[in-house]
Amino acid sequence: RIASEDVEMRDKTIKKNDRVRWFISSANRDPAMFQNPDNFDITRWPNQHVAFGSGIHHCLGATLARVEGQEVFKALAERFPGFRLDNEGLEYQPSITFRSLKSLPINLPTNPSSHSLSL
Repeated sequence: RIASEDVEMRDKTIKKNDRVRWFISSANRDPAMFQNPDNFDITRWPNQHVAFGSGIHHCLGATLARVEGQEVFKALAERFPGFRLDNEGLEYQPSITFRSLKSLPINLPTNPSSHSLSL
């Protein structure tokens, strides 16, 4: 991006025509916006994240991605009642562009013991 005007931000000046780059991987982890920003919390509310952009930059696939996610978790809940996210050992892919999990481990309660499944 190229700044269209001078902007003061956190005691710094971004001058008109300066080139700037922002990283969406850090945008959703701002402690001023999110309590415990490094924790994966699917129940966070309100969740003012910018994963799908906004305004004229809103992702056209956002609705499809949300519906896909809802259907996957609905199917898991119906097939495996009582499944739980195992969020103790979440590992993230190294990337400066996107913050994404290597896997999403869940615990599946079964008789007589629990098994682990990675998605």
